[in-house]
Amino acid sequence: MDVPAAAPRPAERMSTADIREANVAAVCGALRDHGGLTRAQLGRLTGLTRPTVMAVVRQLAAEGLVVEEGQLKAAAGGGRPGTLLHFRPRARVVSAVRLRSARVEVTLADMAGNVLAHSLAPAAPERDDWRELVASFAERVTALRDTHPDLGPLAAVALTLPGSIDRARGRWTVVRSEGWSDLPAADELAGMLGVPVAVVNVVAATLIGRLAQEPAAADSAALVYVGHGVGSAATVGGRLIDGATGSAGELGHCVLPGVDALCRCGRRGCVESVASAPHLRAEFERITGRPAPPTLAGMEACGDAAVLGMLDLAAHRLALAASWQVNVVNPAVVYFGGNVFTDGGTRFFERFAEELRALAYRPNAAGLAVRPLSSEATVRGAIQVASELLPSFLRPALRVVC
Repeated sequence: MDVPAAAPRPAERMSTADIREANVAAVCGALRDHGGLTRAQLGRLTGLTRPTVMAVVRQLAAEGLVVEEGQLKAAAGGGRPGTLLHFRPRARVVSAVRLRSARVEVTLADMAGNVLAHSLAPAAPERDDWRELVASFAERVTALRDTHPDLGPLAAVALTLPGSIDRARGRWTVVRSEGWSDLPAADELAGMLGVPVAVVNVVAATLIGRLAQEPAAADSAALVYVGHGVGSAATVGGRLIDGATGSAGELGHCVLPGVDALCRCGRRGCVESVASAPHLRAEFERITGRPAPPTLAGMEACGDAAVLGMLDLAAHRLALAASWQVNVVNPAVVYFGGNVFTDGGTRFFERFAEELRALAYRPNAAGLAVRPLSSEATVRGAIQVASELLPSFLRPALRVVC
């Protein structure tokens, strides 16, 4: 038995199973990082003996995770050319499932995070039994997977839902309709599909999606998200902050001084009551007497001075609340946006970034990066969360939730 140089624990404390798993992880990691390699090259890269490499390769080939394809050109001195081994990302697929209003968006991706298939279809109508909604998720995932028989088996799913999520328990804690509270959505969907399932809030998924593409920022980052409500998410030490009940990041329900607007939560003065998409649209219509554009960019483009002043005030109020988060969490980067409503809203973003740096505690604001974030990040984040549910030797290098 061998232990690669980067073994996670000292060899004397590792069981035979631990060593075997470490060896498999070393071979998989080398093939994923370097592409086609011969068995001899694998031995040199991992520090494993030839018999161990041979045994691991046989195991991975039997599971369809490794394929032999092509040969390394023989050296000038002669000798047999080595057969190249390749990792097969499509040997397993993960699924990202997102509830978007009355529609279910399903995405299939391989173990390298590449999107392979996508569908968008109506969700089950809301009835008394929430399981019917979850069953519609399972049906959509199964249908999309069945239309691509060339792909490997489904291995994990991430379910992205609006509202509060207790990720540790896999529960959807938001009250969506009467009688719907603290729902075990992850366990229900896992039972239907027969694979591990994680649930994640849409804001957290959006931040994770950006960090999957920019892992250097993962150690300390935050997202301020403006949509139907106002939310946030943050990482500390490279891990997503969940909170005791999964409700960390409720920026929208922080109360602003001097604000009396009624929030949908029943309180007055919440950030959400003066900075959410519904509020901004309502204010646009009040000011102009015209239907509001669907996006921030559309509102900015109208050129009306009163509308722009309204947006500037909202950006200031949002930045004030976000400055509290910057002072508490001290992120290196704050992302803004992450959905269709905020895509392309340059004036609002620039005012928000300027005000945030001015309002945050100076040592925390010094060097703080503030960056816009596109709506594409949410699906990418759910793919990342699902990928982190894979067996340890198949998980991505970046781990934000597992």
